[in-house]
Amino acid sequence: MPLLKPVLKAPGGLGGGPGWLTLVAVLAVIAVNLAGLFGIRVARQGLRDEARSGFEQEVKARATRLERRLSEIRADLAFVGATPAVARLDEATGAGAPFARQAAEGALLLFLRGNPEVVRISIRTPEGRPLVHVGRRGGVPVLWVSASPTGEEGAAVDPRRPRLVLRLPQGEPQPPKGSVTLESEVEGAALVDPGDAPSAEPRRCALADASGAVLGRFPAGSALEVGAAAAEADVRAEGWSVKEPLRLRCRQEATAALAEPVFARYRTTLALNLGVMALALLLGGFAVQQARRRAGLEARAAEEAHVRELERQLFHSERLSTVGRLAAGVAHELNNPLEGMSNYLVLAKDALSRGDGERAARHLSAVKQGLDRAAGVVRQVLAHADPAKAPMSPCDLNDVLRETVEFVRSRREFGHVAIGLELAASPIVVLGSSVMLGQVAMNLLVNACEAQAGSGEVRVVSRREADRAVAEFMDRGPGVAEADRRRIFEPFFSTKHSTGLGLAICHTIVGQHGGELTVEPRPGGGSLFRMQLPAGEGQR
Repeated sequence: MPLLKPVLKAPGGLGGGPGWLTLVAVLAVIAVNLAGLFGIRVARQGLRDEARSGFEQEVKARATRLERRLSEIRADLAFVGATPAVARLDEATGAGAPFARQAAEGALLLFLRGNPEVVRISIRTPEGRPLVHVGRRGGVPVLWVSASPTGEEGAAVDPRRPRLVLRLPQGEPQPPKGSVTLESEVEGAALVDPGDAPSAEPRRCALADASGAVLGRFPAGSALEVGAAAAEADVRAEGWSVKEPLRLRCRQEATAALAEPVFARYRTTLALNLGVMALALLLGGFAVQQARRRAGLEARAAEEAHVRELERQLFHSERLSTVGRLAAGVAHELNNPLEGMSNYLVLAKDALSRGDGERAARHLSAVKQGLDRAAGVVRQVLAHADPAKAPMSPCDLNDVLRETVEFVRSRREFGHVAIGLELAASPIVVLGSSVMLGQVAMNLLVNACEAQAGSGEVRVVSRREADRAVAEFMDRGPGVAEADRRRIFEPFFSTKHSTGLGLAICHTIVGQHGGELTVEPRPGGGSLFRMQLPAGEGQR
């Protein structure tokens, strides 16, 4: 965080005036353009809502006209049916029958001419036999004459489509004797056709009955679509042959055309705003880039100065740490031979008190070995100071292991551990320091014994593998977890709350001898530490 402060406080940085002003300017331009776009959208939506509302009112008005037109056709047909020429046509006989028929035909033809939506009219007897039938041919009212008339001739509608038919009189399943029935059919497409009605935009309309069956479309063949620009209204058709209420559905084709003038009004302003915004972004980006570059240079200079100061402090701390590690290592390595010497001195004292001078001499000899081992530790410290000057000479690895095992067996605290020694039949000569290699063997053997609190078993094995001398230290302790094997030889890393220096020092000593120290699980439980060293010349 201290390194970030110069960047934030730099005059040209993001925390200074130019950077913030550029950002504010860019945000202001963006806000103005967004406000303009929002205004256009609101205006467009308002016009669409207004056009839709007007369109719905127009569809309702057209539905009202259709209701009125159906009522007018019904009233006109009832008036025609009430005239004497039509009402008593079935009773006309004798010489007056042709004149009565001509009068009825003329009345029906006039009705067709005055009602272009009607496609046919027929007069039927109470038994359903057609007496007079008029229809249209090419839109012109004509009188249909047939040898076997059915009353359906001249229908201009699709026979598969539901028909809009009116029969008078209504409500009487069997008309009285002497009366006739008028049957009229209307074409749905002609009803939907607005004719000369004013309209701002083209429309698509369809008329359907209550079940959804289409009675007619305008324009002919257009698809009936109900969507965002569509509206519908109910049409009452009392007395007609279809299910009520009828549904008039219309679709508006070009609603967006109403908003075009408003859109054009904002296009120039919007284009100018976009140009200004692009220029502001370009200039703002250049200004921010320069400010960041200047702040970066200043921060880099401050960071370099800070790094130099940290390096100086790190070197000083490293020197102190090295001294501390050296002192801890020396104390740890001297502790093992000193403890052994203390034990041997106690044994020698006991032997002297019993007058056993020979046994006391052997114990004092062991004390001498401990003193030599402590002196070797001191020489090792000097060798660490300059590893190139450490004394190296041929030594037998079997002798080093044998002396170490005898020394550990003599310690009372490890009396519960059975230590087995399996050495190679012939000497294994390596080039190195017997004292330093003995220190490695001592640490590994003591660790193996300490890993087994109760009764335990440790095996020390040596052998030759090609040009390598191998020594293995095996125990039946809890073993080393897989996650700890990668760090087991790091300084100050320990799994038993110790200093964590013993294995690190062993690893360093083996490395100085050109060898390798590894750890792996022992079959059946426990750990296996393997030390591999280059075999001496002439030993194969």
